[in-house]
Amino acid sequence: MAKCCDSGAPRVYKIKLDTGTVGILGLDLIMAEVRTMEPLAEEEAKNELLKRAAAGNYIPGSAREKYAEALYREYVKQIE
Repeated sequence: MAKCCDSGAPRVYKIKLDTGTVGILGLDLIMAEVRTMEPLAEEEAKNELLKRAAAGNYIPGSAREKYAEALYREYVKQIE
């Protein structure tokens, strides 16, 4: 019998925006990639996180700044 899910597939992580909670596919991989780029200024980190998240997730144009802030909050939690 075949497995229903690929264990190697990227996971969906939930992050909080001020408007609610959203899922981001592959957030652990995104964070790891951006960490290899350190040291980054806050704006550079936000831009990289957002760019990488948008490559595999739908991010509405009107919410890009909110996503960047939320992604950066998660990034800071991870590196502390």
